[in-house]
Amino acid sequence: MSTNIRLVSLDALRGLTIIAMIIVNTPGSWTAAYAPLCHAEWKGCTPTDLVFPFFLFIMGFSLFLSTQNRLKKGATKRQLFLHLTKRSALIFLIGVLLYMFPFTNITNFRILGVLQRIALVNFFCGLMLLYTSRNFRLYTGGIILIGYWILLAFIPSPLSAAPTLAYETNWVAWLDQLILGKHTWSAMPLMDPEGILSTLPAIVTGLLGIEIAYNFTETQDKTKKAVILFLAGFLLTAAGLAWSPVFPFIKKLWTSSYVLYTAGLASMTLGAFYWLIDYMKKENYTGLLVAFGKNPLILYIGSELLIMIIWLFPVFGPDKKPLIEYFFNSLVNAGMSPNNASLAWAVLYTSIFAVIAMILYKRKIVIKL
Repeated sequence: MSTNIRLVSLDALRGLTIIAMIIVNTPGSWTAAYAPLCHAEWKGCTPTDLVFPFFLFIMGFSLFLSTQNRLKKGATKRQLFLHLTKRSALIFLIGVLLYMFPFTNITNFRILGVLQRIALVNFFCGLMLLYTSRNFRLYTGGIILIGYWILLAFIPSPLSAAPTLAYETNWVAWLDQLILGKHTWSAMPLMDPEGILSTLPAIVTGLLGIEIAYNFTETQDKTKKAVILFLAGFLLTAAGLAWSPVFPFIKKLWTSSYVLYTAGLASMTLGAFYWLIDYMKKENYTGLLVAFGKNPLILYIGSELLIMIIWLFPVFGPDKKPLIEYFFNSLVNAGMSPNNASLAWAVLYTSIFAVIAMILYKRKIVIKL
């Protein structure tokens, strides 16, 4: 098995997910965003609903490659465990601090969230990669997905007399209400979309990335590598679609069908990137994607922090609006459609971080958390 691989395609796809995260998280107006740039309200899967699981899948894939490379170079499992723990704890802490910002009302701050889920998935996937066998990871992933389905679809929660996937009364909502209380996302006070129980199937998304990376590194033939990514992706996507009629795609619950479907699409997308970039050497237009992919978390964190700072200063125009509202209203008043005005802000805002990403990339600066 050869794991001494630096995949430009992996960096490029990771970068694409970060660009997509920033665009969908920062519209000019939440009420005027194009439908594909919005999450499904509950059931279903929009292009936006693919972004987060793609990132977790890539993280699992990268985790396998980097762990094997470090072990090959002589690092001990204890050293890797300490690094894993510190990194995961730091990402989790930054996520919490972002939700506490600007620290004027920390009574009901959100405990879990995107960065916290990334931290938890990274930690538990890394832990299993270091200290368990491949079979253990496969069985664990299967048990989690099937057990999660049985629990949510066939067993009534304490909040309901019958099995339900409804937002207010499912098992995920019950556990979040019991443990997190008011420390959930303000838009979903009864159930955090990155809550406690739904983190378990999210871990499986990372484990699927690890498993496909394992198979990917079993051969040196680049054609076979691409076939592995496409074939595994096709089978996972098909399995997710087959499961969805009885356990629908619901991102906010991270349902088992959603895990398989999104991991499958991620694998096939990585296969396409690998074939074009690493095999066919079509790298001419990948610079921006790779630049984002080299410093993904710091760029994402920066984008989240800056947008919150912008909202803190309503000083623009005669009506004293935050910059984002002033920009959006100005474009709409000039005749642009609300949807296009909203997208224009998102693209302009993302461009700020594109400049930062390219500067870091050109200077070979990689900020690791």
